[in-house]
Amino acid sequence: MPLTQKPLSVKVNACLLDVDGTIIISQPAIAEMWRDFGKDKPYFDSEHVIKISHGWRTYDAIAKFAPDYATHEYVAKLEGAIPEKYGKFAVQVPGSVQFCNDMNKLPKEKWAVATSGTFEMASQWFKFLGIKRPENFITASSVKQGKPAPECYLKGRNGLGFPVNKEDPSTSKVFVFEDAPAGIAAGKAAGCKIVGIATTFDADTLKEKGCDIIVKNFESIIVGGYDSNTDEVELIFKDYIYAKDDLLNW
Repeated sequence: MPLTQKPLSVKVNACLLDVDGTIIISQPAIAEMWRDFGKDKPYFDSEHVIKISHGWRTYDAIAKFAPDYATHEYVAKLEGAIPEKYGKFAVQVPGSVQFCNDMNKLPKEKWAVATSGTFEMASQWFKFLGIKRPENFITASSVKQGKPAPECYLKGRNGLGFPVNKEDPSTSKVFVFEDAPAGIAAGKAAGCKIVGIATTFDADTLKEKGCDIIVKNFESIIVGGYDSNTDEVELIFKDYIYAKDDLLNW
């Protein structure tokens, strides 16, 4: 049975955040990029790519559907233009800016970014929202395999000093904040528990994909205090749509 008690307090060693669809609702802006990209390519079905590729690296989508354009330099230029050209279509996920800024106020860095977007795009979204980027800022070019492969989240864990301990996973507690199935799969494969943000997909889909707790947005979450003895930060979920019982004993 899912948890019903509210608020719910959970203490974690680290938080790893996706960007597009998790911190910022950028999908409409990215969709416009795909439509423009496909205008002179009759073989390229922009609407199909928009429908299936959320959470993918743009490079991986182009490699699959327009391989002649699949260079990292081209993709970096393409994505880097999105915030300026299409930023009017993007807005923050409610509460995400406050959450990130509160994480930045902690006495020790306890969060990292792991996005399928390029550095050129993701860094501009942070400027767009007025958020200081964490030191561990993992983007498409940081990894060889994009989501659903776990590489980006494993890098995030390692960068914050909490690698996976296969013999005793309980030695570190890491949350991944995600909105899409590819990212959820990546976070789970990296040994993390998943906070599903119900922006792109509904709660039933996020639950089916294995999220441990599901919220509407970051307005439901408060960043509590930091305990230097346990190296943990408290997250208080004022409200949530669903939560697994084992979070009580995590």
